[in-house]
Amino acid sequence: MAMRELKVKGRLWPSMVRDWLQELRARGMSLGLENTRTALERLGQPQSCAPAIHVAGSNGKGTACAIISGALILSGRRTGTFTSPHLARVEERVRIDGVPVSATELDEALVRIRELDMDLTMFEVTWLAACLLFEKHEVEIMVVETGLGGRLDATRTCNAIACLVTSISLEHTEILGDNIVDIALEKAAIADDGPPLVMKRLEEGVLEIETRYDVEWVSVENKSFRAEAAHLARSILRAAGIDDAAELVSEAEANVRWPARMQTVEFGKREYLLDSAHNPSAMQRLCKSLEDVVAERQWSLIFGCSPQKYLDAMLAPLKELISTYPPLDVVCTESPSGRYPAVDAESIGFGRVIKDPSEALLQVKGDFIISCGSLYLQGDLIREMGIDSDENLSLF
Repeated sequence: MAMRELKVKGRLWPSMVRDWLQELRARGMSLGLENTRTALERLGQPQSCAPAIHVAGSNGKGTACAIISGALILSGRRTGTFTSPHLARVEERVRIDGVPVSATELDEALVRIRELDMDLTMFEVTWLAACLLFEKHEVEIMVVETGLGGRLDATRTCNAIACLVTSISLEHTEILGDNIVDIALEKAAIADDGPPLVMKRLEEGVLEIETRYDVEWVSVENKSFRAEAAHLARSILRAAGIDDAAELVSEAEANVRWPARMQTVEFGKREYLLDSAHNPSAMQRLCKSLEDVVAERQWSLIFGCSPQKYLDAMLAPLKELISTYPPLDVVCTESPSGRYPAVDAESIGFGRVIKDPSEALLQVKGDFIISCGSLYLQGDLIREMGIDSDENLSLF
Protein backbone atom coordinates (compact mmCIF):
# COMPACT_ATOMS: atom_id res chain seq x y z
CA MET A 1 0.00 0.00 0.00
CA ALA A 2 1.55 3.30 -1.06
CA MET A 3 2.08 6.03 1.52
CA ARG A 4 -0.32 8.41 -0.24
CA GLU A 5 -3.11 5.82 0.11
CA LEU A 6 -2.69 5.89 3.90
CA LYS A 7 -2.92 9.66 4.22
CA VAL A 8 -6.01 11.78 4.66
CA LYS A 9 -5.33 15.51 4.29
CA GLY A 10 -1.64 14.80 4.76
CA ARG A 11 -2.03 12.87 8.00
CA LEU A 12 -1.77 9.21 8.96
CA TRP A 13 -4.66 7.95 11.09
CA PRO A 14 -4.56 5.10 13.66
CA SER A 15 -7.10 2.94 11.84
CA MET A 16 -4.95 3.22 8.74
CA VAL A 17 -1.76 2.03 10.42
CA ARG A 18 -3.65 -0.86 12.02
CA ASP A 19 -4.85 -1.92 8.58
CA TRP A 20 -1.27 -1.60 7.35
CA LEU A 21 -0.02 -3.74 10.22
CA GLN A 22 -2.53 -6.48 9.39
CA GLU A 23 -1.47 -6.32 5.76
CA LEU A 24 2.15 -6.86 6.83
CA ARG A 25 1.10 -9.84 8.95
CA ALA A 26 -0.48 -11.50 5.94
CA ARG A 27 2.75 -11.03 3.98
CA GLY A 28 4.70 -13.22 6.40
CA MET A 29 8.28 -12.93 7.66
CA SER A 30 11.72 -12.11 6.33
CA LEU A 31 14.91 -12.70 8.30
CA GLY A 32 17.80 -10.24 8.31
CA LEU A 33 19.09 -7.21 10.20
CA GLU A 34 19.74 -4.53 7.57
CA ASN A 35 16.20 -3.17 7.33
CA THR A 36 15.88 -2.99 11.10
CA ARG A 37 19.26 -1.27 11.49
CA THR A 38 18.37 1.28 8.83
CA ALA A 39 14.98 1.97 10.41
CA LEU A 40 16.49 2.36 13.88
CA GLU A 41 19.05 4.80 12.55
CA ARG A 42 16.33 6.89 10.91
CA LEU A 43 14.32 6.81 14.16
CA GLY A 44 17.27 8.08 16.19
CA GLN A 45 18.55 4.76 17.63
CA PRO A 46 15.82 4.33 20.29
CA GLN A 47 17.08 0.80 21.10
CA SER A 48 20.13 2.44 22.70
CA CYS A 49 18.02 3.95 25.49
CA ALA A 50 18.65 1.00 27.82
CA PRO A 51 20.57 -2.29 28.08
CA ALA A 52 18.77 -5.53 27.34
CA ILE A 53 18.58 -9.13 28.48
CA HIS A 54 18.06 -11.07 25.26
CA VAL A 55 16.24 -14.42 25.32
CA ALA A 56 16.04 -17.11 22.61
CA GLY A 57 14.98 -20.77 22.61
CA SER A 58 12.43 -23.23 21.28
CA ASN A 59 10.27 -23.64 24.40
CA GLY A 60 9.91 -21.63 27.57
CA LYS A 61 11.45 -18.39 26.37
CA GLY A 62 8.26 -16.38 26.89
CA THR A 63 7.88 -17.73 30.42
CA ALA A 64 11.55 -16.93 31.08
CA CYS A 65 11.01 -13.36 29.84
CA ALA A 66 7.99 -12.99 32.13
CA ILE A 67 9.84 -14.17 35.23
CA ILE A 68 12.99 -12.17 34.40
CA SER A 69 10.84 -9.08 33.87
CA GLY A 70 8.97 -9.74 37.09
CA ALA A 71 12.19 -9.99 39.06
CA LEU A 72 13.50 -6.74 37.55
CA ILE A 73 10.23 -4.94 38.29
CA LEU A 74 10.35 -6.19 41.88
CA SER A 75 13.91 -4.84 42.14
CA GLY A 76 12.56 -1.35 41.43
CA ARG A 77 13.94 -1.05 37.89
CA ARG A 78 11.66 0.43 35.24
CA THR A 79 11.40 -2.50 32.84
CA GLY A 80 10.36 -2.80 29.21
CA THR A 81 9.40 -6.25 27.93
CA PHE A 82 9.06 -7.29 24.29
CA THR A 83 7.55 -10.70 23.48
CA SER A 84 5.80 -12.30 20.53
CA PRO A 85 3.44 -13.38 19.17
CA HIS A 86 0.56 -11.83 21.06
CA LEU A 87 -2.40 -13.75 22.43
CA ALA A 88 -5.38 -11.42 22.29
CA ARG A 89 -4.12 -7.91 21.48
CA VAL A 90 -1.02 -6.68 19.69
CA GLU A 91 -0.35 -4.27 22.58
CA GLU A 92 0.73 -7.29 24.66
CA ARG A 93 3.97 -7.44 22.72
CA VAL A 94 5.17 -4.28 24.48
CA ARG A 95 4.88 -4.04 28.25
CA ILE A 96 6.08 -1.31 30.61
CA ASP A 97 6.56 -2.61 34.14
CA GLY A 98 4.50 -5.62 33.16
CA VAL A 99 1.49 -3.73 31.76
CA PRO A 100 0.69 -3.71 28.01
CA VAL A 101 1.08 -0.29 26.42
CA SER A 102 -2.08 1.54 25.44
CA ALA A 103 -3.54 1.34 21.95
CA THR A 104 -3.04 5.10 21.58
CA GLU A 105 0.66 4.88 22.40
CA LEU A 106 1.19 1.97 20.06
CA ASP A 107 -0.64 3.79 17.27
CA GLU A 108 1.60 6.83 17.70
CA ALA A 109 4.68 4.63 17.38
CA LEU A 110 3.23 2.84 14.34
CA VAL A 111 2.58 6.15 12.60
CA ARG A 112 6.24 7.15 13.04
CA ILE A 113 7.38 3.82 11.60
CA ARG A 114 4.93 3.90 8.69
CA GLU A 115 6.18 7.35 7.75
CA LEU A 116 9.63 5.84 7.12
CA ASP A 117 8.01 4.29 4.01
CA MET A 118 10.20 1.17 4.25
CA ASP A 119 9.53 -2.46 3.30
CA LEU A 120 9.25 -4.01 6.77
CA THR A 121 7.65 -7.11 8.29
CA MET A 122 5.08 -7.05 11.07
CA PHE A 123 7.66 -8.43 13.49
CA GLU A 124 10.18 -5.75 12.57
CA VAL A 125 7.52 -3.06 12.95
CA THR A 126 6.42 -4.24 16.40
CA TRP A 127 10.05 -4.45 17.54
CA LEU A 128 10.70 -0.92 16.28
CA ALA A 129 7.55 0.24 18.07
CA ALA A 130 8.79 -1.39 21.27
CA CYS A 131 12.10 0.49 21.00
CA LEU A 132 10.30 3.81 20.53
CA LEU A 133 8.01 3.16 23.49
CA PHE A 134 10.83 1.97 25.75
CA GLU A 135 12.64 5.21 24.95
CA LYS A 136 9.49 7.25 25.60
CA HIS A 137 8.94 5.62 28.99
CA GLU A 138 12.62 5.89 29.94
CA VAL A 139 12.98 2.23 30.85
CA GLU A 140 16.12 1.27 32.72
CA ILE A 141 16.37 -2.21 31.25
CA MET A 142 14.71 -4.25 28.49
CA VAL A 143 13.83 -7.94 28.40
CA VAL A 144 13.67 -8.98 24.75
CA GLU A 145 12.39 -12.24 23.27
CA THR A 146 13.54 -13.29 19.82
CA GLY A 147 10.98 -14.04 17.16
CA LEU A 148 12.56 -16.84 15.15
CA GLY A 149 16.05 -18.26 15.62
CA GLY A 150 18.47 -15.58 16.73
CA ARG A 151 21.31 -14.89 14.31
CA LEU A 152 19.12 -13.04 11.79
CA ASP A 153 16.34 -11.97 14.16
CA ALA A 154 15.49 -8.25 14.18
CA THR A 155 15.82 -8.14 17.97
CA ARG A 156 19.58 -8.75 17.65
CA THR A 157 19.78 -4.98 17.27
CA CYS A 158 19.12 -4.59 21.01
CA ASN A 159 21.93 -3.51 23.33
CA ALA A 160 22.35 -6.92 25.00
CA ILE A 161 24.29 -7.16 28.25
CA ALA A 162 23.43 -10.85 28.76
CA CYS A 163 21.90 -13.54 26.56
CA LEU A 164 19.85 -16.60 27.51
CA VAL A 165 18.96 -19.63 25.40
CA THR A 166 16.26 -21.83 26.91
CA SER A 167 15.43 -25.38 25.78
CA ILE A 168 16.06 -26.37 22.16
CA SER A 169 13.88 -28.64 20.03
CA LEU A 170 13.27 -29.34 16.36
CA GLU A 171 11.31 -26.36 15.01
CA HIS A 172 11.27 -24.32 11.81
CA THR A 173 13.77 -26.80 10.43
CA GLU A 174 13.43 -25.43 6.90
CA ILE A 175 14.95 -22.17 8.19
CA LEU A 176 17.06 -22.99 11.26
CA GLY A 177 18.47 -26.41 10.31
CA ASP A 178 17.30 -29.99 10.53
CA ASN A 179 19.18 -30.97 13.71
CA ILE A 180 19.47 -29.76 17.29
CA VAL A 181 23.07 -28.59 16.94
CA ASP A 182 22.38 -26.28 13.98
CA ILE A 183 19.28 -24.87 15.67
CA ALA A 184 21.22 -24.27 18.90
CA LEU A 185 23.97 -22.44 17.01
CA GLU A 186 21.41 -20.21 15.28
CA LYS A 187 19.89 -19.27 18.63
CA ALA A 188 23.21 -18.88 20.48
CA ALA A 189 24.22 -16.33 17.82
CA ILE A 190 22.34 -13.66 19.78
CA ALA A 191 25.58 -13.53 21.77
CA ASP A 192 27.79 -12.95 18.69
CA ASP A 193 28.62 -9.42 19.85
CA GLY A 194 30.19 -10.70 23.05
CA PRO A 195 27.73 -10.46 25.99
CA PRO A 196 27.66 -13.31 28.53
CA LEU A 197 25.75 -16.36 27.27
CA VAL A 198 23.72 -18.67 29.51
CA MET A 199 22.19 -21.81 28.01
CA LYS A 200 20.18 -24.74 29.22
CA ARG A 201 22.57 -27.68 28.90
CA LEU A 202 22.23 -29.62 25.67
CA GLU A 203 22.49 -33.38 25.27
CA GLU A 204 24.45 -32.82 22.05
CA GLY A 205 26.37 -29.98 20.46
CA VAL A 206 28.19 -28.85 23.61
CA LEU A 207 31.61 -28.76 21.93
CA GLU A 208 30.28 -26.89 18.90
CA ILE A 209 28.83 -24.20 21.14
CA GLU A 210 31.91 -23.99 23.37
CA THR A 211 34.25 -23.49 20.41
CA ARG A 212 32.38 -20.28 19.55
CA TYR A 213 31.15 -18.93 22.88
CA ASP A 214 32.16 -18.62 26.50
CA VAL A 215 28.95 -20.22 27.68
CA GLU A 216 27.56 -20.90 31.16
CA TRP A 217 25.65 -24.18 31.03
CA VAL A 218 22.67 -24.63 33.35
CA SER A 219 21.42 -28.14 34.06
CA VAL A 220 17.67 -28.38 34.53
CA GLU A 221 16.02 -31.76 35.02
CA ASN A 222 12.44 -32.87 35.65
CA LYS A 223 11.04 -29.39 36.15
CA SER A 224 7.94 -27.70 34.78
CA PHE A 225 8.48 -24.95 32.21
CA ARG A 226 7.80 -22.37 34.91
CA ALA A 227 10.26 -23.89 37.39
CA GLU A 228 12.80 -24.30 34.59
CA ALA A 229 12.33 -20.68 33.54
CA ALA A 230 12.89 -19.52 37.11
CA HIS A 231 16.08 -21.60 37.35
CA LEU A 232 17.41 -20.07 34.14
CA ALA A 233 16.28 -16.58 35.21
CA ARG A 234 18.46 -16.73 38.31
CA SER A 235 21.51 -17.54 36.19
CA ILE A 236 20.93 -14.87 33.54
CA LEU A 237 20.22 -12.15 36.11
CA ARG A 238 23.45 -12.99 37.91
CA ALA A 239 25.26 -12.85 34.56
CA ALA A 240 23.72 -9.40 34.01
CA GLY A 241 25.03 -8.22 37.38
CA ILE A 242 21.65 -8.04 39.14
CA ASP A 243 22.00 -8.30 42.92
CA ASP A 244 19.68 -10.55 44.94
CA ALA A 245 18.70 -12.48 41.80
CA ALA A 246 17.70 -15.64 43.69
CA GLU A 247 15.31 -13.88 46.07
CA LEU A 248 13.80 -11.70 43.33
CA VAL A 249 13.21 -14.65 41.02
CA SER A 250 11.57 -16.70 43.77
CA GLU A 251 9.09 -13.89 44.39
CA ALA A 252 8.50 -13.44 40.65
CA GLU A 253 7.99 -17.17 40.10
CA ALA A 254 5.33 -17.19 42.82
CA ASN A 255 3.46 -14.12 41.60
CA VAL A 256 3.97 -13.40 37.89
CA ARG A 257 1.08 -14.28 35.59
CA TRP A 258 1.85 -15.47 32.07
CA PRO A 259 -1.35 -16.09 30.07
CA ALA A 260 -1.92 -19.40 28.26
CA ARG A 261 0.92 -21.18 30.01
CA MET A 262 -0.76 -23.64 32.38
CA GLN A 263 -3.28 -20.87 33.03
CA THR A 264 -6.43 -21.76 34.96
CA VAL A 265 -9.57 -19.76 34.21
CA GLU A 266 -13.12 -19.83 35.60
CA PHE A 267 -15.70 -19.13 32.87
CA GLY A 268 -19.39 -19.95 32.73
CA LYS A 269 -19.21 -21.96 35.96
CA ARG A 270 -16.57 -24.20 34.40
CA GLU A 271 -12.82 -24.47 34.92
CA TYR A 272 -10.42 -24.22 32.00
CA LEU A 273 -6.70 -24.91 31.77
CA LEU A 274 -5.11 -23.10 28.82
CA ASP A 275 -1.65 -23.96 27.53
CA SER A 276 0.14 -23.05 24.32
CA ALA A 277 2.19 -26.25 23.91
CA HIS A 278 2.54 -26.52 20.15
CA ASN A 279 5.59 -28.63 19.25
CA PRO A 280 6.66 -32.20 20.11
CA SER A 281 8.85 -31.47 23.12
CA ALA A 282 6.44 -28.95 24.63
CA MET A 283 3.48 -31.29 24.17
CA GLN A 284 5.43 -34.16 25.72
CA ARG A 285 6.16 -32.10 28.81
CA LEU A 286 2.62 -30.75 29.03
CA CYS A 287 1.07 -34.22 28.88
CA LYS A 288 3.50 -35.49 31.49
CA SER A 289 2.55 -32.65 33.82
CA LEU A 290 -1.16 -33.29 33.24
CA GLU A 291 -1.10 -36.99 34.14
CA ASP A 292 -1.69 -36.48 37.85
CA VAL A 293 -4.44 -33.94 37.11
CA VAL A 294 -6.48 -36.01 34.66
CA ALA A 295 -5.96 -39.22 36.66
CA GLU A 296 -7.97 -37.73 39.51
CA ARG A 297 -10.80 -35.85 37.81
CA GLN A 298 -13.05 -36.01 34.78
CA TRP A 299 -11.75 -33.83 31.98
CA SER A 300 -12.47 -32.72 28.43
CA LEU A 301 -10.20 -31.40 25.69
CA ILE A 302 -10.30 -28.60 23.13
CA PHE A 303 -7.49 -28.94 20.60
CA GLY A 304 -6.37 -27.08 17.50
CA CYS A 305 -2.97 -26.42 15.99
CA SER A 306 -1.03 -24.66 13.27
CA PRO A 307 0.70 -26.50 10.40
CA GLN A 308 4.08 -28.01 11.24
CA LYS A 309 6.49 -30.57 9.87
CA TYR A 310 6.41 -32.74 12.98
CA LEU A 311 2.65 -32.84 13.49
CA ASP A 312 2.47 -36.59 14.14
CA ALA A 313 5.22 -36.36 16.77
CA MET A 314 3.40 -33.48 18.45
CA LEU A 315 0.12 -35.39 18.50
CA ALA A 316 1.60 -38.65 19.83
CA PRO A 317 1.83 -37.74 23.56
CA LEU A 318 -1.64 -36.20 23.46
CA LYS A 319 -3.10 -39.34 21.91
CA GLU A 320 -1.41 -41.41 24.60
CA LEU A 321 -2.86 -39.18 27.33
CA ILE A 322 -6.33 -39.54 25.81
CA SER A 323 -5.91 -43.32 25.58
CA THR A 324 -4.62 -43.71 29.13
CA TYR A 325 -7.02 -41.28 30.80
CA PRO A 326 -10.11 -41.14 28.52
CA PRO A 327 -11.74 -37.69 28.60
CA LEU A 328 -15.46 -37.02 28.73
CA ASP A 329 -15.28 -35.07 25.47
CA VAL A 330 -12.71 -34.15 22.81
CA VAL A 331 -13.34 -31.26 20.43
CA CYS A 332 -11.00 -30.37 17.56
CA THR A 333 -11.25 -26.83 16.23
CA GLU A 334 -9.48 -24.37 13.92
CA SER A 335 -8.18 -20.98 15.02
CA PRO A 336 -8.73 -18.26 12.40
CA SER A 337 -6.10 -16.05 14.04
CA GLY A 338 -2.82 -17.65 13.01
CA ARG A 339 -0.44 -16.39 10.36
CA TYR A 340 -1.26 -19.52 8.34
CA PRO A 341 -4.53 -21.50 8.12
CA ALA A 342 -4.94 -23.96 10.99
CA VAL A 343 -4.60 -27.70 10.50
CA ASP A 344 -7.88 -29.13 9.22
CA ALA A 345 -9.68 -30.32 12.36
CA GLU A 346 -11.13 -33.28 10.51
CA SER A 347 -7.63 -34.55 9.68
CA ILE A 348 -6.39 -34.65 13.28
CA GLY A 349 -7.82 -38.10 13.80
CA PHE A 350 -9.54 -37.93 17.17
CA GLY A 351 -12.55 -36.27 18.76
CA ARG A 352 -15.49 -34.48 17.20
CA VAL A 353 -15.07 -31.42 14.98
CA ILE A 354 -16.40 -27.95 15.77
CA LYS A 355 -14.44 -25.64 13.50
CA ASP A 356 -15.39 -22.36 15.16
CA PRO A 357 -13.44 -21.94 18.46
CA SER A 358 -16.23 -19.85 19.99
CA GLU A 359 -18.70 -22.65 19.32
CA ALA A 360 -16.22 -25.23 20.61
CA LEU A 361 -16.01 -23.26 23.85
CA LEU A 362 -19.80 -23.33 24.22
CA GLN A 363 -20.44 -26.90 23.12
CA VAL A 364 -17.63 -28.86 24.77
CA LYS A 365 -19.00 -31.04 27.56
CA GLY A 366 -17.86 -31.20 31.16
CA ASP A 367 -16.83 -28.93 34.02
CA PHE A 368 -13.03 -29.12 33.57
CA ILE A 369 -11.67 -28.42 30.10
CA ILE A 370 -8.05 -28.44 28.94
CA SER A 371 -7.19 -26.45 25.79
CA CYS A 372 -3.85 -26.79 24.03
CA GLY A 373 -2.09 -27.07 20.68
CA SER A 374 -1.88 -23.47 19.45
CA LEU A 375 -1.09 -20.11 21.00
CA TYR A 376 -3.56 -18.56 18.56
CA LEU A 377 -6.33 -20.86 19.76
CA GLN A 378 -5.71 -19.84 23.35
CA GLY A 379 -5.91 -16.21 22.27
CA ASP A 380 -9.26 -16.90 20.59
CA LEU A 381 -10.61 -18.43 23.79
CA ILE A 382 -9.23 -15.64 25.97
CA ARG A 383 -10.99 -13.04 23.83
CA GLU A 384 -14.20 -15.09 23.83
CA MET A 385 -14.06 -15.33 27.64
CA GLY A 386 -13.55 -11.58 27.90
CA ILE A 387 -10.30 -11.86 29.85
CA ASP A 388 -8.21 -9.75 27.50
CA SER A 389 -8.06 -6.51 29.51
CA ASP A 390 -4.80 -4.93 30.70
CA GLU A 391 -5.53 -6.34 34.15
CA ASN A 392 -5.81 -9.87 32.77
CA LEU A 393 -2.77 -9.58 30.50
CA SER A 394 -0.40 -7.82 32.92
CA LEU A 395 2.40 -9.70 34.65
CA PHE A 396 1.16 -8.79 38.14
